[in-house]
This record gives sequence, structure tokens and C-alpha cells, in this order.
Amino acid sequence: ASLSGILEEWKEVGLICGVVVINVLIGLVQEGRAEKAAEAIKKMLSASATVIRDGEKIEIDAANLVPGDIVAVKAGDAVPADLRLFEVTKMSCLEAMLTGESMPIPKIVDTVAEESALGDRKCLAFSATMVMDGDGKGVVIGTGDYAEIGRISSMVGKVDTKPTNLMVQ
Repeated sequence: ASLSGILEEWKEVGLICGVVVINVLIGLVQEGRAEKAAEAIKKMLSASATVIRDGEKIEIDAANLVPGDIVAVKAGDAVPADLRLFEVTKMSCLEAMLTGESMPIPKIVDTVAEESALGDRKCLAFSATMVMDGDGKGVVIGTGDYAEIGRISSMVGKVDTKPTNLMVQ
């Protein structure tokens, strides 16, 4: 009887150790995926932007954009920052990475309520989305971590690296 009791305890110990090992492996895989996702988002960001300063269009590094800059975009451009559009000509943007929409979203200049869902904000062009048709101009309202894609990247990049009990031991 005592022998069967000892064997049952070893089964439980083995089961617990197996669960812990599987849990650690899953955590490592998820952390790696989160880091890869954050890197992929950074690669999607535009490297340059066409800004209008003193009435002239000039090309600058997108990292130098600040809220209030006027940016011009056209078909084929990656949107360099979150823009509040004030002029559009048959413009549409592919926003699949933000909204899940597989079709380009037509852009308008009419304002929408601030609490509108991301997919309903048709007067905004979002950083890292692609202009598929037309062209437009907008005022920069968000860059880097303050753009929608930056907020998502920040959330994905915040992986809790708290060590597990097994790691501590």
C-alpha cells in the first residue's frame, strides 16, 4: 500500500513538472512572436514624407515629422504619420493591419465623432497604411508611439518578462 502511495505521488510530481515545462515553453514562444510583431510594425513605417513648408513641397525624413506639419500623400505612398485629412481627391487607403478590412477605405474630409471606432474614422489616414488610389493632404496629429500603429506596437512590445518560479529556482 505504501509503495502504491509513493508511486502515485511521483506521478503527480511528474505531471506538475510537465505542465510547468509546457507553460514555460509557451511563454517563450509567445514572447518571441510579440518581439517579431513589433519589429514588423517598425519596418512598415514610412522612411520619408512630403511636407509643405512655406508653400513648397519638400521631402524629409519621416522621423522628423511633428504634429501640425502639412503632409501630402499620393497613390503608392506609405502614410508617414497619423493625418487629419483636409483635402482628398478620390483617395483610399489600405488599413488591413489596423482594422482588418481587406478592401481599401475611401477617405473623406468630413469630421467624425472622436469616440468613433477606428474603422469609421474616414477623415484620418493612419501611419503605416498604404494610399491605394488618389491623393490628399493632411495635418499630422500623431507620430511614433502617439500614432495608432505606435500604440499597437507599444502594447505588443510590453511583454511581461517576470520570471516564473521555475526560472527563479
